[in-house]
Amino acid sequence: MITIKLRSLLERKNISQAELARLTGIRPSTICDLCNNNSEFIKLDFLNRILKALKCDLSDVLEHRDD
Repeated sequence: MITIKLRSLLERKNISQAELARLTGIRPSTICDLCNNNSEFIKLDFLNRILKALKCDLSDVLEHRDD
């Protein structure tokens, strides 16, 4: 299972979902879905924008756990 850890990352960096949407150009509703782990896929372009905006690594945003 892959888990999206975006909500906790934003909290640690003290950045709101709205601010991330503004920084990345990604729709706020998409950011919300990612934060709530309600996405079945993430566009690689979106993931790249998030990593650049938050100056972080892929492992900071996604986590793989064995089921």
